[in-house]
Amino acid sequence: MTYIIPQIICDLILKNTQVKCKSIIKLYVFMALWLMAKAVYALDAASLTVGSISSKDWKLEGMTLAVIDLNKKKPQFKMSATKLTLPKPFNDLTLANIQCKDFTWDQDELHCNQGRASVRSAYWQSPTTNFSFHLSPKLNSFKLEDARLAGSRLSLDAVINGENWQCKVKAEHISNKLVDKLFQSKPPKQKQAQVKQGSLNLTGTFSGKQDTMQGFNLTAEVEGLTDQTEVGKVATEKLNLLTNWEAKKFKENWVWQSESKITGGALYVDPVYLEAGVQPIVLNAQGLWNAKTKQADIQSFTYQHPDVGILSGKGAAYYRDGIKIDKADVNLHSETLQGLLTTYINPFFTESLFTGVTVTGDVQANFTFIHQVLTDTSIHLRKLNLTDEAGRLAINDGSGLLNWSDNPMLINRSELAWQQLSIKGLPMGQTKIPFINQGNSFTLVEKIKIPFLSGFVAVDKFSWQAKKQDEPDVSFAGSLDNVSLEQLSKTLGWTPLSGNISGQIPGVDYHDKTLTLDGELRINVFDGTVKVNNLASSDLFSDFSKVYGDVQIENLDLDQLTRKFEFGNITGRMSGTINKLVLENWHPVTFYAWLGTPDDDDSTHTISQKAVKNIASIGGGGASDALSRSFLGMFETFRYDKIGMGCYLHDGVCQMMGLEAAGQGYYLIKGGWLPRIDVLGYNPRVNWDVLVERLGRVASPEKVIVQ
Repeated sequence: MTYIIPQIICDLILKNTQVKCKSIIKLYVFMALWLMAKAVYALDAASLTVGSISSKDWKLEGMTLAVIDLNKKKPQFKMSATKLTLPKPFNDLTLANIQCKDFTWDQDELHCNQGRASVRSAYWQSPTTNFSFHLSPKLNSFKLEDARLAGSRLSLDAVINGENWQCKVKAEHISNKLVDKLFQSKPPKQKQAQVKQGSLNLTGTFSGKQDTMQGFNLTAEVEGLTDQTEVGKVATEKLNLLTNWEAKKFKENWVWQSESKITGGALYVDPVYLEAGVQPIVLNAQGLWNAKTKQADIQSFTYQHPDVGILSGKGAAYYRDGIKIDKADVNLHSETLQGLLTTYINPFFTESLFTGVTVTGDVQANFTFIHQVLTDTSIHLRKLNLTDEAGRLAINDGSGLLNWSDNPMLINRSELAWQQLSIKGLPMGQTKIPFINQGNSFTLVEKIKIPFLSGFVAVDKFSWQAKKQDEPDVSFAGSLDNVSLEQLSKTLGWTPLSGNISGQIPGVDYHDKTLTLDGELRINVFDGTVKVNNLASSDLFSDFSKVYGDVQIENLDLDQLTRKFEFGNITGRMSGTINKLVLENWHPVTFYAWLGTPDDDDSTHTISQKAVKNIASIGGGGASDALSRSFLGMFETFRYDKIGMGCYLHDGVCQMMGLEAAGQGYYLIKGGWLPRIDVLGYNPRVNWDVLVERLGRVASPEKVIVQ
């Protein structure tokens, strides 16, 4: 009869659980014996070994119950057990060596309010720590307090209600030792870098159904982390980082949002180096993630780097052998172009074009990427001021709107403007350039006129069409109008020249690696004219370019040309031709050239002694006349009738020519009125390199020796 009653009660109460009725019967017998003993012998304590108790979710093994203070009105129950296996998804955690000072067992519910146990896991083990639990068929709760794990502290509070569960986790001062332990049983594919300094704090709430997670809210705080990966691609120095991630599962997708802040220290992600200032560097994002397809839909993100810029946008990406961008729309705003340039642009170039450049202004830009390729962009620049310590470029109060698309049907106008622009020290005044930048082409949409050195540079036509695996097509037409030679020569560091230069540049086209001139290139300079005809080229942008052309020189004023040269002064006029000119890699290969006094020149013809010496050195001969050398030294200026010199270059040898034959030589200068001087050349064939060397000595007259 003692066993029949509890058996019936057990079957009625626990018919939907897996709690062993035999254990309940033992407990009933234990309680009955305790009551009898209390009545008869007044016992103070009693104990009973129960064995194991389990339901479909949890299992308590090696359980022993004890009752103390039997003589008091409220006796105290104690429980000990060898092992507690928790329900999913916490079944990786196992409590061992369990001691519970405050234990109650009410029908099919077990309560432990003051427990001590050690924690075991496939990844780590903890020494004895405080815990409590409540186990029942429908509601289970478990709390772990202040567990010590390799110097770190862990707290866990989990509740399981039917198929639903929730868990709160708090981990403080997670060190490198714990990280090592986490990877002991499941080593990563790549060797982990060793943490040299710093710790991690985690706080999170996780919820789910059965063994599937349905949502989480996780906050991680990195404190003073100094570390780097094995290959040095990522490194930190005293990094302080705070990040929060929140997500909920909706059908097949995770709906998530995050916020991350670098509040101190430095982070290096090759090649960018970030250092937190007074204000943190912040990244906010939200979107969807599909774990099956490994696709992410980033509905919005904002990256804010104080004193540098703000990057925002949206996009879609997927993860297959790395992160691949399917589509992205990105917006950039910066009012500190120098910080943007220094932090995010220059590091990507070994020798950046912007090294040594100081820039101010602001930029607003939009970029569109499809399949990781830039397809559209719009860049708006304002208040742009730029200086280059190397003197390559300078911009004062520049602005611009650059619209570009790889869609040939989408045409948007662009524009660049400045108050002052300087390229290699050459100043260009206030200008506005309208153009269309589309696909691989650049086209000027209307004529422009650029103020340049007291004159103007006019561009009537310009276009550039890039071609895959080939040289681009280029078309250009323009003119020069009264550009100051004095200012140009001074800016370029030449010997100062006087006068102005003007000229017409007709249509110049470069197509299929061939340059053609549509008309005649005309330059007005030194009160004369230089004309270029039959201009052509091949492979102009290659390592073996060829250029062809004919040049005609008409009535240049030698006084303007030579007045400020070290060559020496000459008055009169000069005309000539350079025909059948062929350049290979910009070095002359063949030509026929003649420069000399025009037949109809009636101007005054004088030549300085210095010019006489230099012309004599070019011809390889000396000055000869009835005048003695000592008498020659008495005059600084001589009269001449004609000057003339020619060269036919072929196979590296220049066949020299003069005005006329003179014995075994030829006239380079034929004298006129007194004081008269004749200069003869005696070498009919001169190696081109030798002739170039002589011309070089003319440029350095202190090295010239007159024979």
